Amino acid sequence: MSTKHIVTAYCPFGLGEIAVDIVYTYTPGRPARGPSYASGGEPADPPEVEFVSAALPEGTLNPHHQTMLVEWAEEWLAAEGYDTAVTNAEEF
Repeated sequence: MSTKHIVTAYCPFGLGEIAVDIVYTYTPGRPARGPSYASGGEPADPPEVEFVSAALPEGTLNPHHQTMLVEWAEEWLAAEGYDTAVTNAEEF
């Protein structure tokens, strides 16, 4: 069963960073299963995070900048932010 969460990330912008609230769904993984008489075992399935939306905590962006923000947030969540998002969801 998946659950919805929010994590705040910091997007590089100019010479600084801006806070971005990223909404995502989290589906827990499954541990590996050892061999049995009926099966040779199954590998573990890692947790899954799926991007839902991204927005500034305060204010709005014009459509062009919002599109850029969403693209950055999707990439962040799939790469460097994956562990942060999983930890955030598992602590919930």
